[in-house]
Amino acid sequence: MDNNEFNEYNQEPRQYPRQNSQRPRKRVSKETFRKRQFAALCVIAFLVLLFVILMAKACSKKPSSDSSGGDAVPAESQTTDVNEEASTEDPAATTTVTTTTTAPVIDPSKAGAIKLDKYTVYLEVGQAPALALITEHPDGMEEADEVWSSDHPEIATVDEWGHISAVSPGTCYVTVKSAKDPSLEATVKVVVAGEPSLEQTANNTTTTTTTKEPQSARAEAPAPSKINDPKAHYEGDVLIVNKSYSLSSDYNPGGLDPTCSEWFNKLVQGAAEDGINIYLSSGFRSYDYQSQIYNNYVGIYGQDTADTFSARPGHSEHQTGLAIDVNIIDDSFRGTPEAEWIAAHCYEYGFILRYPEGKQSITGYKYEPWHIRYVGTEISYALHDIGPDATLEEYYGIDSKY
Repeated sequence: MDNNEFNEYNQEPRQYPRQNSQRPRKRVSKETFRKRQFAALCVIAFLVLLFVILMAKACSKKPSSDSSGGDAVPAESQTTDVNEEASTEDPAATTTVTTTTTAPVIDPSKAGAIKLDKYTVYLEVGQAPALALITEHPDGMEEADEVWSSDHPEIATVDEWGHISAVSPGTCYVTVKSAKDPSLEATVKVVVAGEPSLEQTANNTTTTTTTKEPQSARAEAPAPSKINDPKAHYEGDVLIVNKSYSLSSDYNPGGLDPTCSEWFNKLVQGAAEDGINIYLSSGFRSYDYQSQIYNNYVGIYGQDTADTFSARPGHSEHQTGLAIDVNIIDDSFRGTPEAEWIAAHCYEYGFILRYPEGKQSITGYKYEPWHIRYVGTEISYALHDIGPDATLEEYYGIDSKY
C-alpha cells in the first residue's frame, strides 16, 4: 500500500451539515404579548360579571324582608276583633278601641313592591294628618301613578298625596296602588284613638221624628264675625282669601269659627236624615302647617303644578277657620252620592262649593268637590240663584292671581 492509499484510508469521514427537524421559533414582540394579556383579562372579567348577574337573579327570587323597620304587610285576609290600647309609640293615646276589621289580601309576590317610610300609623281624632311617604317606586311606576285609598274612610281618610287624617276611633288600612298596575301596592295600618267624631255620633244617634228645619229664611245662617287682621280683605261681610288676597302669618284663630262649626253640625245632621254620611276630614290649618304642606308639594311636583291645587302659606282659606274639607280629599270623591248631596244642599246651611268644576281660571284652583266655605245663607243663596257653580270671584268681580 503506497502512502497515498494509506492516507486516503485513514482520512476522517466528511462532515455534512445536519438537518434541523424543528422550525425556528419566532420572537414575540412586547406589544403583541400585552394585547394577548389584555384579551385574556377581558374574558375573565366577562365570566366574573356573568356569574354575578346569575347570582343576583337567583337571590332576587327569594322573599326579601323590608329594611325600613315597619310592620309587615298583612299577607292574607283575616277578620279579627281588635282590642287595642294606645301604642307605646304614642303615649298620649290612652283610649281603648274595639273594632272589627278585615286586613286586605296581598299577593306575596307583589308585597313590598312599593316601599314606604312607615307601615303603621297611630293617630288621635283632631290630630294633624300624618304623611305616608313612598321611599321607592317599582320599575315603571311614577309619582303621578299613585292611587291612595282607605278601606274605612269613616275611621281614617287619605288624600291623593298620602296624607292620612283621623276621623273616628278604630283600625283601618290605607293602601297605595299603581294606576298602571294595581297589583303593585303597599298598605299602612292606621290605628285611631280619641273621642268619637262628628259623623260617628250622627250614625249612632237614634232616629227621631224631628224633621229638618226649613231653610226658606235666607238670612238664617248668619255671616261669621269679622276677624282682626290688618291684611284681611272683605267684600261686604265676606272675608276673601285667595291668590290675590292673603292673611298675616301670625293670624291664628286656633280652630274653626264657632258659627261655621255650628252650621256644619246642622249640615251633617241634615245629610244623615237623607241617608248621606258627611264628615269633617280637614278644617283649620295654621300658617306654619300650610307652609309645610305647600313646600312638600313644591318639592314633589314643582311650584307651577303645586299652585293648581295647594295654596301658598297665608293664601289658604283653611287659615280663616271658615273652610272645611269633607270626606275623601281626592278625586275619587267626584260623583259620589256624598259629593252630589254637598253640591246640591250645602248652600242651605250657609256654605258654598268654593272651587267648582271648570272655574280654575277664575278661582285659581282645580275642581275640589270636597272643599266647602262658610259665608252665611245670605251669600250662599245669592250665589245659588246665579248658578250652582258661581264663585265669590265672579260675584264680587275680583281676581285670584299670584
